[in-house]
Amino acid sequence: MSKVAIYSRKSKFTEEGESIENQINMCINYIKNILNINDYEIYEDEGFSGGNTNRPKFQKLMKDVKNNKFTHLICYRLDRISRNVADFTNTLEILNKYNISFISIKEQFDTSTAMGRAMMNVSATFAQLERETIAERIKDNLRELSKTGRWLGGPPPLGYQSIEVENNDSRGKSRKKHTLKINENEINIPKMVFELFIKYKSFQKVSRLLESQGIYSRKGLVFSRELVKQTINNPVYCIADKKLIEYFRNNGAETYGSENINGINGIMPYNRRKDNGSFNSIDNWIISIGEHQGIISGDVWIKCQEISKEIKKQASNRQCTSQEALLSGLIVCSNCNSGMAPRQNKSGNYTYRYYSCNLKNKSANRCDNDALNAYDAEDYVIKKLNELTPEDIIQHYEEMKKKQYIKIDNQNQINENLKEIEKNKQAISNLVMKMAYLENDLAILEPFKLEIKRLSDKNIELENTIKMLDLKNGEIVDTSESLDEILESFNTYKKFFNFTKDFEERKRLIRSLVKFITWDSKTRKLDLILVGSDRERPTPGSLPLSDRNRRNGPCRNNCYNGISTYGKRNYRRDKKSRTCWALC
Repeated sequence: MSKVAIYSRKSKFTEEGESIENQINMCINYIKNILNINDYEIYEDEGFSGGNTNRPKFQKLMKDVKNNKFTHLICYRLDRISRNVADFTNTLEILNKYNISFISIKEQFDTSTAMGRAMMNVSATFAQLERETIAERIKDNLRELSKTGRWLGGPPPLGYQSIEVENNDSRGKSRKKHTLKINENEINIPKMVFELFIKYKSFQKVSRLLESQGIYSRKGLVFSRELVKQTINNPVYCIADKKLIEYFRNNGAETYGSENINGINGIMPYNRRKDNGSFNSIDNWIISIGEHQGIISGDVWIKCQEISKEIKKQASNRQCTSQEALLSGLIVCSNCNSGMAPRQNKSGNYTYRYYSCNLKNKSANRCDNDALNAYDAEDYVIKKLNELTPEDIIQHYEEMKKKQYIKIDNQNQINENLKEIEKNKQAISNLVMKMAYLENDLAILEPFKLEIKRLSDKNIELENTIKMLDLKNGEIVDTSESLDEILESFNTYKKFFNFTKDFEERKRLIRSLVKFITWDSKTRKLDLILVGSDRERPTPGSLPLSDRNRRNGPCRNNCYNGISTYGKRNYRRDKKSRTCWALC
């Protein structure tokens, strides 16, 4: 029996180009009119790039392909699958392995023929060429923009503000551009970050000092370790000089505008981020002399980069731990809902491995959940999984399904209540209209008023019931796994886990059964949540800051201990002199 999988993708939520709906409609018409098949299933990814295959619906499609659910895979255009030749070739090999034909409507390719497969690879090559050409064109534009040293817009770095100014182009035409201007209320914070980092040589130490002194990010959040690191690595704060430009050249960056060095203006970096938002290495940067004022010397910035490299080289307690931790990425802190990452301490030839809360690692006073012994935890999880039986899996699944039925019943009741509310509203409206025609006789109007009040009170009661049912339904998470899929994963685990020595395979087998794990050091409870459970992995909430009203910035003596609006623990504040009496 033939069945077709339809895959559609659109990289952005825009109206331009072929929409997801149009792609699917064309595929359905092709299936019915050309292939004469009526059985199909649709997989949609919207808002995902074709640069790689890390897309939720595509991954589910590949899983279903390996389970032989389809005979054909069809898409509107080849690059909907991937713009990367290696990824596409790998996908094509999987399809061929499971005897699944691939059809692209736009290019009219069909991999059931040798010519179709050859043409498909050629087309994939050109799709990747197009992608790389676009990337190179963007970089060429950045090279031209770098010669102007202008700010390209977006949120300015901490300590600066983006100002729109008039500008005449080469033809004398007036245009608008953006430039950076020092924000006097913030500029001392990045200065402080660089000074503290040189003194303590630790991102974590600087982060904790900033929090303890009441200094937060522009959004009022904790000045995290990562934000400290981003500040230290951002060359926009540097005063441009020849030594600094030479440093960038020696590290592979492209540099322009050296003739504009004046001992005042700062560095303007371009191409620091990749398409996915992560940072490029320095050899991909384009460096120019900006129009803004720098605040730290090039020597200070270079020294900070050397310290950063030393920190990276040092053997940290996270080094290679994920290659030894079977439960990496699964454990959640029950206290603050943060992930618990594997770490280790070495003493001579002895290595102690453990899992600790990421939030506590950033700021010890924000979470008091103790670390979890990795050896005990891994042994416990393996023991529990080995003790599981098919009956346990089935019972667990049936309990989850009962909750799904409760959710359906709750939704039906919600719908009935909504209908009754609308009915009562209409009745109230009718009564009000009737009252308008009656004389102002209290004896006649009183029953109408009483009925209106009764209906209004009833609606309030129904609305409260709806809120309660919505709350209950929100606690019941839908699951996409079927009982057959879970039992298949369970059987695979039982067959191979105790016999395989491959670490990654053992890790994968555990993840096929375990959704997540919670650890509570107070009760000493390690709770396994199995795949198929209606419980959703908790996410860290926004934790309250000790004083959200503190003002960022140093006192007039530049002690950098912060000025607190309401006063800080053990500190006093002189409103006129803006001086921290206890510390200055």
